[in-house]
Amino acid sequence: MKKTGLILAMTCFFAGCSANYDYYIIDHFYISEEGDAFRKSFDEMTIDTYNWYKSIEGEDGVYILHSDYYSDDLLLEWKENNLYQSVPDKGFCYFVVSENYLKDRGYTLSEEQSAMIHEGVRLYLLPDTLTDEEIDTMQSFLEEDALMGLDVDTLIDTAFRKNRQISFASYHFEETLETTAEEDVSNPVIYVATCENMKYFEAESLAATGADDGYIKLTDDAFRKYADHTLPEELQKKKITFSRIQMK
Repeated sequence: MKKTGLILAMTCFFAGCSANYDYYIIDHFYISEEGDAFRKSFDEMTIDTYNWYKSIEGEDGVYILHSDYYSDDLLLEWKENNLYQSVPDKGFCYFVVSENYLKDRGYTLSEEQSAMIHEGVRLYLLPDTLTDEEIDTMQSFLEEDALMGLDVDTLIDTAFRKNRQISFASYHFEETLETTAEEDVSNPVIYVATCENMKYFEAESLAATGADDGYIKLTDDAFRKYADHTLPEELQKKKITFSRIQMK
């Protein structure tokens, strides 16, 4: 595994993040088969969803936007069960976002960073509120998590699985990112995701449904252009439906 150095003093301002935004998300699918046939059909849908997103990745209004909160209690549980060798001491919010989502919120990656992530390098943006010790622990945790499970058979292969390169950068911003929760989120850890730098977990999670579990978010225009009546036939057969949500 290769890792690039920590890049300090990067400034990020997410313009307008306190507003409300409407997105379409994958809401439902229907597979009529049962048993092993259901599993096979579900796996096919997972691969087809990844390929569909890959075909429209980076288009206007086609985003990845997902967040999780890792609480103090959860981190303590991981420590007690030795799930990871390095675990942060304090709970934190973790965002998975696409490059164009960041750009449309007011933050543009450098040309070097943009090239890296599309070549399969995983890029994590760490808030500049972390201490040096917290940065070291967070980097170790994120590296371990990113590499976990890469050697098992997976449905979808990516450049990251082959190259296993990880990069970190520090950022600062004064606004918040969008979530489905009531609380504003500040200073999250941000993974900038592409189809090439995903591990199996994100690649297979593109088919996840619901506001909280889902990853793909489409603006109104993007939904009409890429999903409403234009889904690939393979996904239409699974009766993929979308619903409209509002995020804060």
